[in-house]
Amino acid sequence: MRWQWFVAITMALGTVAVGQQKFPMTCHPFKAIEVRHPIDRSCGLTGKGKGGSALQDQTKNSFCAGITYQSIAQADLLSKQAKVAALPGYQQWSGENMPASRSGFVALGEGTPVQFVGYVLEAHYADLSSGEGVNCDVKGDEASNDIHIALVPQSATTDGCQSNSAEMTPHYRPASWTVANLDKVGHTTLVRVSGQLMYDADHKICGEPGFSPTDNPHRLSGWEIHPVYGFDVCVKQAGGACSQWQALSAWAKSAAKPHAAKTKPASHPSASQAPSK
Repeated sequence: MRWQWFVAITMALGTVAVGQQKFPMTCHPFKAIEVRHPIDRSCGLTGKGKGGSALQDQTKNSFCAGITYQSIAQADLLSKQAKVAALPGYQQWSGENMPASRSGFVALGEGTPVQFVGYVLEAHYADLSSGEGVNCDVKGDEASNDIHIALVPQSATTDGCQSNSAEMTPHYRPASWTVANLDKVGHTTLVRVSGQLMYDADHKICGEPGFSPTDNPHRLSGWEIHPVYGFDVCVKQAGGACSQWQALSAWAKSAAKPHAAKTKPASHPSASQAPSK
């Protein structure tokens, strides 16, 4: 009888362990500040995707690109976008018709660790009303959905169609990586966003046939920093350049102190419902 109880308990513990490891975080670019969330126990690398969607979702969930970052500018993303547009089948890609191979994207740099310096145009928790396949279609839960960040090279830019995207995925997302903290950074403070370069073939981009302002995120390129590995805020800025960076996790603690200067968060009333991948 004791042996049977031992087997039962061992199997139960094994089941719990497997559940806790549903998302295999084999690489840890922000290990010191990562936080486990319920979605890490319930949603794996490919989310609910199948075929080409599963391949893209697995790419979105890669934390193993490395941290030897290459600087990337908006002009680079535009150049790469033009090359993607020349790939076979580009006009037919959609959420229901995803590329069956990532080789064309890899040849153009997908999987490269990159770093973009610019400004936050806006940030929001994406797909709260509908959920997203990569995050197993969880609805209404900020902790289980991406934080979409629209980045621009100039602080005066207000048009989302002139932005490029970065995504903080929900898996192991640090407690300080929140929309509230990104709003506190504001639109005139330089930020440095680091992570994996990947191409999102799920949507059309601004200005091309098939683009829908209600169904597609506003951006000038399908290339994203996804997932984000690091987010730094400039604390010594002059003439559009930064001489001292601080990780968002440390900056948020400083900003929360009573003496810290506060920036009024921008208002984006429909942002939480906007599509963003």
